[in-house]
Formats: sequence, C-alpha cells, structure tokens
Amino acid sequence: MRYDAIVVGGGLAGCSVALQLARQAHDVLLLEKSTYPRHKLCGEFLSPEAQSSLEHLGVLEAVYDAGSASLTRARLTGPRGTESAHALPGTALGLSRYRLDQLLYRQACRAGVDGRPGTRATSVRGSVDEGYVVDAGGETVEARPVIGAYGRRGLLDRTLDRPFLQQSSPYVAFKAHFAGDHDISDPGTIELHTAPGGYCGVGPVEKGRLNVCWIGRTDALTDAGGTPEAMLNETLCKNPKLDKRLGPLCRVSDRYEAVSQVPLMPKSRFAGDVCMVGDAAGMIAPLCGDGMAMALAAADLLAPLADDLLAERRPPTSFRMTYERQWTRTFGRRMRIGRWVHTAAFRPTLTRTLLRACSALPPLARWLIRATRG
Repeated sequence: MRYDAIVVGGGLAGCSVALQLARQAHDVLLLEKSTYPRHKLCGEFLSPEAQSSLEHLGVLEAVYDAGSASLTRARLTGPRGTESAHALPGTALGLSRYRLDQLLYRQACRAGVDGRPGTRATSVRGSVDEGYVVDAGGETVEARPVIGAYGRRGLLDRTLDRPFLQQSSPYVAFKAHFAGDHDISDPGTIELHTAPGGYCGVGPVEKGRLNVCWIGRTDALTDAGGTPEAMLNETLCKNPKLDKRLGPLCRVSDRYEAVSQVPLMPKSRFAGDVCMVGDAAGMIAPLCGDGMAMALAAADLLAPLADDLLAERRPPTSFRMTYERQWTRTFGRRMRIGRWVHTAAFRPTLTRTLLRACSALPPLARWLIRATRG
C-alpha cells in the first residue's frame, strides 16, 4: 500500500503532524505500537503555548470538557526546606496523557488519517528523495516522507543506528497517579521538589488526582532497594516538604510507568533521512515542564514544510535544511538552559542557591520560566 506520508508514533507530535497533513488532503498512515487509551510517563502539564496548539488542532474545548485542572502558580522546594513560589505566565492545564492522546488520535482519524493502533514499525528503508518502504504489522507500506514521532527511544532508533544510543544515561524516571485527602488549599499549583538523587513533580490532573512524576539517578534507585516505591519514599521524601505532601496520598494507578536510560543528550533531527519530531528529535529536561508544548510546537513547525515537500513546492534538500534550522532556532536555547538547570537540581548546594536567588529576585524566576519556553 502507498501513502503520501507515514508517521511512526501516535503521541502528541505524531497525531498533530498526521492531522495537519490530512487537513491538506494528504493520505497519511499513523502507526502506534500501543492501543488507546494508555498511560504514558509524562508531567502532564499543558502550558499556554501548548493550549494554543491544541486550539489550532480543534481539541482545546474537549480538553476543558475532559476535566483538566487549571494551574496558575509554581512551587519549588529544596531538600533542606528552601522554597520559592511564583505565578505562572498564564493559566496552564493538567490533563492525563490517558485522556489527551486519545482525544488527539480521534481528531486525527476524523480528519482522514488512517490510524493503526497496536501496530509497530519494525524497519524503514529509503530516502526522502526516492521514498521509503516501511515494514509494520506484517505489511509493507510505502510513503514519502516518513516521520519519526515515537518518543524518547524506539526500535527504529536501533534500526537507524542513531548515535545517541552509544551514550549511556544515568537517569531513570517513574510516574503514577495518586489520590487522597490532600491539601487543596492551593489547588492551582504545579510543584517541583528536589532531593539528593533526583527531583519530583506533583501536579493536579482530572478527577482530583495528582500526577507524581520523578527522575533520578539509577544508582539512587539501586541504593533505595530497586523499586519505584522505595526510591520515592526512601530517597525523594528526604525532602521534608515532599514527604508531607505525599503522606496522606495513596497510589490509584495500576502500576508505575517507568523509563530507564532517559536520553537527555542532544539528538539529530534526521536519521537515515527519517525526519524526527517530538522527543525523538530531542528531549528537554523534565523539570522545565515544556515537553508537551515542545512536541506540539515542533509538529506545527514541521507540518507545513512536509506539506510543501509533498506538493513539490520545496525540494528534499530544502526540506531537510529548513527543518533543521528552524528547529534549532526555536528550541536550541531552551534545551541548553534546561540541561543546565537539570544538572543544578542534582546538586543540593546549587539548588539551594538558585531557589534563594529566585525568592529574592522574582525577575530571575520569571526569566528562567520564559527561557525554557522560547
């Protein structure tokens, strides 16, 4: 079977690119290895920038109707009780990926995308100049171009021999939803708590639940006993304010979502001429809270370029060069700042100094928030 474009990965970036290309009358195949709805490891924080993209895609009202939580403030704490609180630059939303991804996938299919959940792409051969052959779900399909939107790591990364796989990452991440008689005196707050060995985000989502999502060093996980519960309770809850925050709560998720070898190192935007978007193109440090907005913004950037390529208004060389240039100009600075702040979060002295500086100089906090959002 032949399509105009194949998108591998049905998360935010993949669904958005597929939907936008379908709106331009292109035949698009969307391959997603999982089925909907499904939980994903994510901070589940939708900034105003992300909401703008969702409005363009026609799903923002559905996000409101799904019960998303409104967020207006950020609270940051250090392992020795240092704290800094600030207003967010606009109202953010908290909504689980369990609900959001399904909303976007359904919208893409309504636009004419051939969506195939439960179908894994196992290999891709070809080029953007000549077209591709993709093996998926026991079939062979063809298209030009192929867009990789399958997240942090995927089977195709090995098939395409991507260089970042040669670098070891010392980080592991977990996520679950919690509920209970938690303090709701300030329900519109997204929280970030740092501790020796990692940092943890806590934020409300739909149905009064809290998303608890953290990243830490693999050796801290091992030292705590090797389980996410132990790492949360024995390592991260050495931060007394996080310990107090989570004390009355109980986990309501069936299990913890987990990712090892979290790849925060730089990546290329093309691999074997496959165009990458979302976390497949580069993952920002989780504490920045910008991952979902970046995925949607990158899709908004890529979709018109891919449309030009398919309509033969732009040659392949220009497609590659323009996407790389625009991606770097849009996201390069915030990625560098995100890596710096991520490193500081694992050093208690730096964390304490940074939080005190942000408390004493609110413009510094506002600058850091803006700087990780372009």
